[in-house]
Amino acid sequence: MNLKDIEYFHYLCKYKNFTRTAEKLYVSQPSITIALKRLEKELDAKLVIRDNSEKQISLTEAGKILEKHVNNILNEVKETKVEIGKISGSNIKLGVPPMIGAYFFPNIMEEIVKSQLANNIELIETGSLAMIDKVLSNDVDMAFIGSLAPLKDSDLEATILKVDKFVVCMSKNHRLATSEEINFEDLVEEQFIALGNEYLHNEVLKRLCYKHGVSTDKFYYTDEIQTAKSLISSGLGIGIMIEMAVKDMTSIKKVKLQNSIKFYISLAFKKKHYTTVKEEKIKNIIINCKNCLG
Repeated sequence: MNLKDIEYFHYLCKYKNFTRTAEKLYVSQPSITIALKRLEKELDAKLVIRDNSEKQISLTEAGKILEKHVNNILNEVKETKVEIGKISGSNIKLGVPPMIGAYFFPNIMEEIVKSQLANNIELIETGSLAMIDKVLSNDVDMAFIGSLAPLKDSDLEATILKVDKFVVCMSKNHRLATSEEINFEDLVEEQFIALGNEYLHNEVLKRLCYKHGVSTDKFYYTDEIQTAKSLISSGLGIGIMIEMAVKDMTSIKKVKLQNSIKFYISLAFKKKHYTTVKEEKIKNIIINCKNCLG
């Protein structure tokens, strides 16, 4: 089969329209039609049904079978290009979520620099939830991922590097600052400083509010962790953060939650992922560093 024909068919399945498919691929409509005819001839099967009244197409049973395999073929081609690119000297793409990058990664990076491998790394930053998709789609080679439980995905391999916990953060003058631990129900009247959707912290805070009947109307949102901490230390609200993010801040009081919520930091990569020698070295440095991270 012609790989270009397969790609055209993939987008035809996506857009269900010859004209729109051609526009998206910047080719002529006859190019899409000819590619489809070649596939139908090679497979000896009709793949699409044209609805001229709506100028849309639908897939035959054979077309649906091909669509399923086409997705796998294109993913394999993409992965093959990535793996061959590594051999030719492409940088290793390492995913680092913002929170982990700020408070967890520097010690590891120091060891990578000592091993003279820092120039072989390209850092990709996004939240942990989005980072899982990047690992699975081969947009990153390996990644640090934060989660509320050990990662369990049939397509991922993961090594837990550290287990932290969420704490309630407030100014030193807050009425609850002398508490040893807090029941979240006691925070029903509080103003919250919330991080953006890319942070797992946001999900944790909303879950707690929902579980304990606390309104989410009193939320100040910010995408910057430093801004959030400044607002909290100024007494403009309280927040939920992982302990390591506020560990050395004397201007913020950290109080335990009665029902502790764990935060797992793992190094993850896709199963059956081709690993170069340099990539293996970097992975080993990261895993061996977990004992010195406190």
